[in-house]
Amino acid sequence: MAFSKTASLKGFNRTFSISPECRPYTLRDNGFEETKGGNFQYKRPLDVDHRNGLVLKVTVNSDLSMLKISTVNTKGLASVDVMSLANNDMVVEKINFIFDGFIDRDVLVEVK
Repeated sequence: MAFSKTASLKGFNRTFSISPECRPYTLRDNGFEETKGGNFQYKRPLDVDHRNGLVLKVTVNSDLSMLKISTVNTKGLASVDVMSLANNDMVVEKINFIFDGFIDRDVLVEVK
């Protein structure tokens, strides 16, 4: 998946872009780690009961202009559509809670 100005999870009705107030220290303060390539990545396990595990990944490029958002299995190899999972209410609630926190802390803005 390539970086873009706006991103959303497959099946979700929310789209996000990077806040103009976002700085590298803002990302670090909110759990993002710098990758070898200079990008910033947030990884959060969502569902340990899912047979392959489930991880939310949010990656912001090094100049803080573009991002990508995905849910993958624990190994990070296969993309997972959260909305197609059975009994996904708790996972969806966790994802929305994380994104609401990013909005409150000027990491992301929701695109209407």
